[in-house]
Amino acid sequence: MRFLLITTLLFGCGDNIGPEPWLLDPVAAKDGFWIRTPEFPVASDTELQDCYFFDVPDLDGNATDLWIDHTTAALNPGSHHMNVFRVKTIVNLDPAAGAPVDLGSVQGTVIHGADNMECWKSANWADWSLVANSQQSAPDQQTLDWKLPDGVAARYHPGEKLMLQIHYVNASDQQTPWVGRGGINFYRTHGANPVELGTLFATQQNIRVCKSNPQPSYSGTCAMPPGTHTAIAANGHFHSRGREFQIWSWDGTSTTQPPDSARFYDNTDWNEPVMATNLHVTLPETGGVWWKCSYQWTEPSVGCDVVNARDPQHADDCCYTFGPKVESSEHCNVFMYYYPKVTEAVTCF
Repeated sequence: MRFLLITTLLFGCGDNIGPEPWLLDPVAAKDGFWIRTPEFPVASDTELQDCYFFDVPDLDGNATDLWIDHTTAALNPGSHHMNVFRVKTIVNLDPAAGAPVDLGSVQGTVIHGADNMECWKSANWADWSLVANSQQSAPDQQTLDWKLPDGVAARYHPGEKLMLQIHYVNASDQQTPWVGRGGINFYRTHGANPVELGTLFATQQNIRVCKSNPQPSYSGTCAMPPGTHTAIAANGHFHSRGREFQIWSWDGTSTTQPPDSARFYDNTDWNEPVMATNLHVTLPETGGVWWKCSYQWTEPSVGCDVVNARDPQHADDCCYTFGPKVESSEHCNVFMYYYPKVTEAVTCF
């Protein structure tokens, strides 16, 4: 039996109706677990970001670790991102402060960004390692189905807390034609003694896309602990001024951009950025990744006064700076998946 929320909300007129809703089968406990957010409206001229918290279930009843080698993530059109993080240090975003919510195979809490700005502040999850993400919500491609390479799986500990963060936009830069909703299935591996999957999250926050400097590029580097690591998937994330997102393998010491032969990710679509999932890139043993975001300044639909008000330098130059809102700020974030996992989370700010 499939799990489906039925809605009567349509858009347009005449025979123009909303996109076909995605369908994901619930996952039996012997095979894994599943998460579904409730449907929620995204009013015109708004951006929403909500943080859902839940505990990894103890499917076997004996606190045995869960090994996951297959995920299927789904998003209604209009989503800017859906990220899942492991909750570590609690700063100002406290799961206990959330409202109870039914998330399908688990119960959890939710903190709505419309009521609590802490769900928008990345400093609150600075040491929360990434475990899954999707930016795929086009009407004809609402699901991202990803099977890890044979013998590789992600480890989850029963009782550990995860956060699913979901962001929707219905404004001039990006539209939500229907309602917001997200979900993800986690499937257990049937292989023995898997190699553990690791993730890398990196962000360049010193970005300024200004009227007087309309085509800047910003780069960053992120080093892995020494060892042999293989990147198997990656995607980049920026907002509507973004024109190209590139990632290279990096030797860990060079101060100039790596050669084209080392580039393994290149994306020019900010709205539905590609996720490369069939990578087999061996990173340098003492290196990591180099990434670059290139931009084109455009007149803000919200007006320069709104953009200027966010500028910490107060330059009065209509400069988009680092921040979560699509309409008035910019991003330059890397999501990468690799194996074998190192003992600590790999994050670079």
